[in-house]
Amino acid sequence: MPQKLKLIFISAVCVLAVVIVWANFIGINKTVDKTVQVNIYEENDKFLYKIQDITISGNFKKTLSSTSFVGTFAIEYDEPTCGDGVQAEIKWYADYQTINFYYAGNFTHFDIVDISIDEKMENMMIVLEDGTIITSPSYYIPADIWKQYKG
Repeated sequence: MPQKLKLIFISAVCVLAVVIVWANFIGINKTVDKTVQVNIYEENDKFLYKIQDITISGNFKKTLSSTSFVGTFAIEYDEPTCGDGVQAEIKWYADYQTINFYYAGNFTHFDIVDISIDEKMENMMIVLEDGTIITSPSYYIPADIWKQYKG
């Protein structure tokens, strides 16, 4: 009987180790292909906005240690992000997200100062260098961000 218990224990530990390794290195991969409508608050427009699209197409990966997206993140309002061959990488951290764009071997933020985006990539706020704020319709713009860029 102790031999069977030992075998069950070792098997359970091995299965647990495989699950941990899988979750940490392979994780969950899914293809994202969507268009999100966003509101564009330009320059000093406090209440007026335009409605445009962000096209998102690529691979979303979540492991125990990281969450990222790599693919197209084309902001219709921000033309450089829409070029052929431009790829974006978004990384999620505990309290913030980062975005980098890659094109022809170089990387840049283009003119994006700040990004806040959920892992479903549906609820977001993007702030551009010129003070333009881009948000999904249901996104609440924090007062300090609004005052900083629109005050």
